Amino acid sequence: MKTFIVRLRACAACLLAPALVLTGCASSTRTATFGPLAGGTALVTLVVSEDPEVVASHCEPARRTGTVLGCQLSWPVTLDDGRPVRRVKIVRYTDALPSALAFEIDIHELCHAVAVLQAIHDPCHEGNDGVAQASLGYGSSAATEIRASGNASGVMLPSGAIRSIER
Repeated sequence: MKTFIVRLRACAACLLAPALVLTGCASSTRTATFGPLAGGTALVTLVVSEDPEVVASHCEPARRTGTVLGCQLSWPVTLDDGRPVRRVKIVRYTDALPSALAFEIDIHELCHAVAVLQAIHDPCHEGNDGVAQASLGYGSSAATEIRASGNASGVMLPSGAIRSIER
């Protein structure tokens, strides 16, 4: 009986090992742009990832020594009225991704903060009237897709305010 149990456990391990190798530990990333500006750009981009390599890749222009757990990057743009502003990209590592709704709230409030600090017209409600799209079902399943092992995906929300969300 003891031999049978040992063989059964060994057989189960042999069957499970290929499944573990095939699935692996895929990490996920959520990316969104918010606050449409002229020229198809956005005021704010937010990248939140469980993969330190994704964070390091996005943060390469701001790279310093040591492990990079996040960064802020910005670029100058000119508004339609000729005023200069900076569009901002925030990248950060996380041990667990936020829900679609929590992520949308983060990018939305970050957009307001960037707009008010630059004293510009706030573009953060354009196309969404200030209503969270994830709460309408657009952000929880229709607007999020799995992104693992470098397979990027993006989804246009019906509102157009969030240009893409990736997971």
